[in-house]
Formats: sequence, structure tokens, C-alpha cells
Amino acid sequence: MCGIAGIFQYGKENTSNLSKVIDKIIHRGPDAKGLWKNKNISLASVRLNVVDLDKRSNQPFISKNKKFVIVFNGEIYNYLNLKKKYNIKTNTNSDTEIIVELFNKIGPKVFSLLEGMFAISIYDIANRKLYLARDSFGIKPLYFYLKKKKLIFCSEIKGILEIEKNISINNKTIIDFIKWGGLDHSTETWFANIENIEPGSYFLIDRNFNLKKFKYYKLQDNLFKNNFHKKDIPYIFKDLLKKSVKSQSQTARSIGTNLSGGVDSSIVTSFLQEINPKINSYTFGYKEKKYDERPFARSVSNKLGINNFTSITDPKDVNDNFISTLIMQDEPFTSFRQISHHKLYSDFKKSGSTVIMESSGGDEIGAGYTGFLWPFFMDQINEIGFEKAENNFFKILKSLKLQGDEIDKFINAGMYNQKFYGSSTSDGQKIIDDNCISNSYAKKYDRGAPQYKKFFENNLLNSQYIELFHTKLPRGLRYVDRASSSSGREARVPLLNKEIVEFCFSIPNESKIHNGELRWFMKKSLDYLNRKNINLSNKRSIADPQRIWIKKNFKKLFLSLFKSKRFKVRGIFNQKEVLKSYNNFLKNDNAHSLGIFQIFITEIWLRIFFDNKPDYFYGEKLDNFIYDTND
Repeated sequence: MCGIAGIFQYGKENTSNLSKVIDKIIHRGPDAKGLWKNKNISLASVRLNVVDLDKRSNQPFISKNKKFVIVFNGEIYNYLNLKKKYNIKTNTNSDTEIIVELFNKIGPKVFSLLEGMFAISIYDIANRKLYLARDSFGIKPLYFYLKKKKLIFCSEIKGILEIEKNISINNKTIIDFIKWGGLDHSTETWFANIENIEPGSYFLIDRNFNLKKFKYYKLQDNLFKNNFHKKDIPYIFKDLLKKSVKSQSQTARSIGTNLSGGVDSSIVTSFLQEINPKINSYTFGYKEKKYDERPFARSVSNKLGINNFTSITDPKDVNDNFISTLIMQDEPFTSFRQISHHKLYSDFKKSGSTVIMESSGGDEIGAGYTGFLWPFFMDQINEIGFEKAENNFFKILKSLKLQGDEIDKFINAGMYNQKFYGSSTSDGQKIIDDNCISNSYAKKYDRGAPQYKKFFENNLLNSQYIELFHTKLPRGLRYVDRASSSSGREARVPLLNKEIVEFCFSIPNESKIHNGELRWFMKKSLDYLNRKNINLSNKRSIADPQRIWIKKNFKKLFLSLFKSKRFKVRGIFNQKEVLKSYNNFLKNDNAHSLGIFQIFITEIWLRIFFDNKPDYFYGEKLDNFIYDTND
């Protein structure tokens, strides 16, 4: 893992500014720092040595013919195959050299050949052209800012903010988040004119600063044509995942997994343990037994005979780490769980594994969210008729122990969510009362619910695609990247291998949701784990005690912020309606906390990044921050 940055501007000396940019993301690459420049561009990198420890592989890296220079963040798992196939002679054992030398041979076609996670910048010195590319699923981030023939790019937004001081708020993105649930749903960020490059794309910025966008990977064009036998699907998935774990296990440093004790992390950990018996596993949990994953992780680790190191988060930890976590993330997150995630990496920063396998993506590619039941029902209407589909659907809802009004709410939310995707939670509740948003603010900035293209005739596939590229997974990948990189660690995500994702999008609905069981084919593949006496049947799905803590431990803080003068005059929220909504939340045992939390963190984010400067508050406690900034 690395951090990369660059400033492209003709005839301007930008070395000093670029040094400031790269120093803001030094945590991403604690092992080496490098800078290259000419009269038109400055490129920089900070490096975490993971596979190749040779100093000659440090970046920026110049091609043999001196025509191209590259900075690159990520890992390419098929680089040795590419080296052999294209007969590339190298001076190092790094994937970086393979990329730049292959680019010299075949140009930007190289991006479609890479298997792995990456954010790449390649500069064509003679022709003064800059290429920026990002991996197929957006695992590695790459942000850019282009204005008045000056382009700045960086692995994290904070690097750009370090030298561009007059960037304003992207108010439309705030509305998308608060009202429509759209976080990391597009290339836009919370900062006006700072964008994230779309996954599976590369940009070309020519000598006249014309920017052209090219889509090199489209999932919908790469689905399998085979007709799979249902009984074979779980075992094909198992073999593909085992292959992916093996290819991603290569490292010269220590390796481990983040283990929750659930389906994905348990099978990934089991496969990795077969390859490397000395791996460690890491788990965060809570003192509240109802929300604690540690017992499940401990059960799996004991069966596999590996170490399991744990980190506990309590309300005091949230108070101590909320502000620093938000500053590291650059943009808002959706729950206290992200503080636990950062704390897990931080607690084992010195003693833990350098490379960590995370199990992101399983619910998106396997249809694991409860909200997928509605598009599944819509597809069944087309396949078996309304009456049979309706009977199946209500059997599923009853198996989920939904009754009466709960069923009505779930159905209404399902219909609403298909029309305005992301505006309801997966359990069928609308995220927020629209009255909480100021009428004048909404009138000025609300452009309606984000609209997502639907590439398939299958409703479930369209919903999975949206979750994969626009809603849950993009923000989840940001969380993973910032949590790991903030402690100088590399996170790998073996479920997001192209072959696996394409396979999962090629199998029929009934293999994903079967007799009301979500992700059926993935769970069925666990016959492999059962042979090791690993039983996952009691794994709990509740994420964290956020709802309880907001009602009890943080009640005074939430009320203090919502009642503050600064919150009132912000002009975004209707203070009276927010307080009413929060009081209703306090009284309702079944109310979700997402909407209230989104209002809260938006106000905190504005105070950090626009009312003040983030550097002033890193390490500040949440309660002190709120009381100090309320007036």
C-alpha cells in the first residue's frame, strides 16, 4: 500500500506544495518517500513495503526508456503472469515496474489486464500527457481537483485541502446524504470540485488540460455465459474464493485477517490459514453481549488453531476517537462502528500484521441485505406469477418474524426504495423525516433522489449493482482504506476479485435467495467449514450498540449540539423538527439511529472542515469539541 500525489501545471515550480500534500498522507507509506519533477509536473509517493522490499522499487518509478514515470498505490496479483506473457525484462521484482513497462508496450490497454486493487498515475514525459486510473471496483481511492489548467491528485482529500484553501462545501452532496442516503454514491465528494475517479475508468489529461474519461471495465459486459447446475454453484464459489485468497496472500511481511466470526471472514480466514498457519486474526467488539462479535470470532479461531487479538470499544472510546476518525476519513461515516474499525487497527499498529484481509463485498455480490427481498419478489412475479410469488414473499417475511404493521412498512419501504434507491434502511424504514431539513436549503440544493442506471432486466441484479458501485460498498471501501492506512497497514479484499464478482452476477436469483435464506450459495459453500467443525449458525447480524448509546450515553451531547445557536443558524436543518425527531427517537424502542446520526455527524463535519481547520482538533474529545464550538 502507498499514497500517491501529483501537481500538473505548466511552467510552475510545485515541489514545495507537493511536499505539503504528500506529508499529509505519510501514514499511508511509512517505509519510503520519493518525489520526481520537471518543469510541468511534480509526482510523489509514500510507500509501505509489502511484497518487494527492494529500495530500487521506490517511487516515482521511471521506465527504462525514460519516456514514462509512474506513481502507484495498490497491489497487482497477476503481475508475474503479465511479465511472462509480454516478455517484459525488469531490474526489480516489483509490480510497479511491470505496469510502467507494459504501458510502454501497449498503452492504456494495460489497465484492463490488471488483476488487483490500484490507483495509478502515469505521465508521458515527451507528449506531456497524464493518465490517472482506478481499479475495477474502486478498492483504492484517487481524488483530483482541476481548475484553471492546474490539476492536483492525491490518495486522500486531505492532501488536496492542504494547498487549496478556498474549496467550498458541496451542498448538493449533503442533501443527497441527509435526505436520500447517498454517501459515496457518485464521483462527487463533500468538497466542491474535488472528485473521485470512477471505478473501472482512466482519465487522460492532455497538454491543453482537456480531460477525457474512458471506461475500461464494465461488469455488465463480462458476465459468464454458462448455465450452472444449482448444486455446483456453492462449490464453484468456494473454489474461486480459495483461489483469490491464495493469489492475495503473497507478501514479504506478516499477514492476518479481520475476523468477525461470520460467513465471509471465517471462510477467508480458513483458506488463509491453510496457506500460512502462522496468521493472526483480529476482532473488535463491545461489552454489551448482544452486539459483541468476539465470542464468534474466538470460536472460529480456536477451531483453526490461530491467535485472535481483540479490541473493545465503549462510549468513552467513541468520545475519545470520534473527531480523529472523522478527520482521517475526510468525509462523514454512518455509524460508531467505524470508530471501532479504526481503533482495531490502531490498537495493533505496532504489534499486528502488516497485511490484513478484509471480507468486504459479500452482501453486495451474494444478495445478503434484507432490502434485496423486494426486488427478488418483483422478479418472481415475472417468473412464476403474482400469486405464487406473493405466497413465497409472505412466507419469507413471517420467517423474519415481521407482523402486521411491520409487514406493511417493509412493503411500502421496498416500493419507495426501488423508486428512490438508498432512501430507506435495509429493514424497511425511511432514513429521515424530510421536515428536519430547512425548506429554503432543500429548495436551493435538492436535485431529487440520485438516479442510477439499470443495466439488467433482472431487478435483483440491478439492486446488487447499485449497492456494489453506488451505495453501501463504495463507502465501505473508503472506511476500510482509511482505517487500515491510518495505521500504516494494507487491507486486501479477496471477495472483490473480478472472476468472483462476475460469477456471482451470473448465477440465478434462486441460488442467492432460497427459501427465504439470503446468500444461500455462500452459506451452502460452508460445508467446507463444517468439516472442520466450525458452526456459524448462531452468528448475529446486529452491528453495534449505537442506538443504545445515542439514547443514553450521548443524549446530553446530541441535545447540546441540536439546541446550539451554531446548529440553528447553519441554515441546513430545521432545529425545531430535529429536536422533535430526536425526542421521538428517544421514546421509540424500535426507531433506527441512522437519520439522527447523519444529522449529528454532518454538523460535526462542517465545524471541523469549514468553521475551523482539521489540524486544530486531531485528538480532541467529542464532548470538548461540541462545547467549544457550540456558540
